[in-house]
Amino acid sequence: MKKVIVVIMGAVFLVAMSLAATPAVCKAAEAVVIGAIDPLTGSSAIQGSDMQRGEQLALDQINAAGGVNGHPLKILFEDTESNARGGMAAVHKLVDINKVHLIIGAYSSGVSLPTGQWTNSQKVIQMSVASTSPKLKDIGPYFFNVIGLDDVMGTNLAQFALESGANSFASITVNNPFGIGIEIWTQKTIEKAGKQWLDAVRYDENKTDYRAEVERVFSKKPQVVFFTAYGTESKLILKQAYEMGLKPSVGWYADYMTMWSNEVIPETAEGIRGLVIGPAAGIRYEAYQAAYQKKFGADAKQTAFGAYGYDATWIAALALNMAGSTNARKVMKAIYTAGEVYNGVTGDKSFDKDGMQVTDYYRRMVYEKGKLVPYK
Repeated sequence: MKKVIVVIMGAVFLVAMSLAATPAVCKAAEAVVIGAIDPLTGSSAIQGSDMQRGEQLALDQINAAGGVNGHPLKILFEDTESNARGGMAAVHKLVDINKVHLIIGAYSSGVSLPTGQWTNSQKVIQMSVASTSPKLKDIGPYFFNVIGLDDVMGTNLAQFALESGANSFASITVNNPFGIGIEIWTQKTIEKAGKQWLDAVRYDENKTDYRAEVERVFSKKPQVVFFTAYGTESKLILKQAYEMGLKPSVGWYADYMTMWSNEVIPETAEGIRGLVIGPAAGIRYEAYQAAYQKKFGADAKQTAFGAYGYDATWIAALALNMAGSTNARKVMKAIYTAGEVYNGVTGDKSFDKDGMQVTDYYRRMVYEKGKLVPYK
C-alpha cells in the first residue's frame, strides 16, 4: 500500500510542479480549511514571512494538482506576533471562531508549547514548523513536529565546537524552552567530553540593553561561547559585545544560524561558526528553490524555515487525502503514513511515536562578509 501511495504522490508532485503557475483545478468545490500560525510581526518576522511563503507555495501546488479529494485547500494565516500571547490568540481564533481541525505552526518552542497543549486538549491537530524543545514530545497525540529537536542540535553544535581544541565553554541563550533546551544539551556534551563549562547565561526577550548579560558570559574568559538568539535580540547582543571589545578567544558557535544571519550588523558577527538545519542539495530541494524564486523573486535560502513550512503543508494535505475527511482522529493517524511516504524538501519526514522527527540534517557554516558560507 505504501509503495502505491509513493507512486501516486510522486505523480501528484510532478503534476503540481508543472502546473504551479496555473489556477487551481478545483475552484468549484467547497474548500477544505486549515490554519497556520506564523510570526509575521515582532522579533522573528523575517523567519515568519519565509514560513508563510513556503506554506503558500505548497498550497498553490496542492491546489494545482487537484487539492484535497477534489476540494481546494485553503489556509487561514494568523500572526503570533513572535510571542506566546499572540500565539494563543491566534489558535483560539482559528479553533473557536473558524472551527479548523488542523493548524500548521508555530515558530519557537515558547509559542508552540502553550498553543500545542491547548490545541491538543481540544483534539485539534497542530504541526509545528520550527520549534525544537524536547518538551514538545510530551504534549500529546494531536501534536506533531517537522523539525529536529534541541537534543540533536545541541549535541551536534557542541561536537563541532569541541573539534576546535578549546577547553573552556560558556553560553548565552534566550530564557525560554528553546534556549534552555540548547543550553542543556551543549553543556551535557561538553562536560561528557571532560571540558570546563564555566557559565550559562540566560537573557529575556525584548530588552533594550544586554550589556550585563554579555559581561557576565565573558567574565570567566571562556574560549568558546555558544550563542542562541532570535533576530532582534541577536543584532543587539552582538552589537554590544562588539562595542565592548568582547570576543571569545576561539570563537562564537551558534545554532540555527538563519535565525539571525539576515539581521545582524555584518562586522559584529564576522567569523561566527555554527549549524544550519536542512539539506543543501537534492532534486526536491532544487525544485523548491526554483519554484520559490519564480513565485516570490527571492532566494529560498534566506532562512531555513520556509522549506519546513512547505513540507508541513504537503504532509497535512497528504494526510487529509488519506483520511478522506477532516476528522482529527483519522487525520492524526494518517499523518504517520504521510510522513513515511512523503519525499521532503528538508529530507526524511518520518515521525516517531511522539509525533517528533526521527532524523534531521545539519550543515556546518561560518558567517563571513555578511553571509553564511560552508565551513571548511
